[in-house]
Amino acid sequence: MRHGLVLTGVLIAVALGTASGASAAPAPGTACSNATSIAQPVGYWDRQYRRYGPYAAPPVVVVPQPAPVVPPVVVEQPVIVVPPPRPASCGEYRYWNGQYCVDARYNRPYLGPRP
Repeated sequence: MRHGLVLTGVLIAVALGTASGASAAPAPGTACSNATSIAQPVGYWDRQYRRYGPYAAPPVVVVPQPAPVVPPVVVEQPVIVVPPPRPASCGEYRYWNGQYCVDARYNRPYLGPRP
């Protein structure tokens, strides 16, 4: 609120000062001028650099990228199917058909030559 009143007062004073025929400020660069000018003297920024150093961009931070994930190499080997082990005995009226024990009363066994 206070800043708004100060700004309004300054604007009114400037408006009244120019309306009353006040003279303009002297040209920049003359001996009697204490006001700041649009053109800066030569070496102005050199003084600033000596005091504060030149403007430097912030350092570039390089974030290393993670190594790409390489799936493991899978070597396909042939699948060897091993039949279940033959039992010592399948029991009475049963026989081994090469894969499992079979009841001879319901399945006729092959008694011919083996291939």
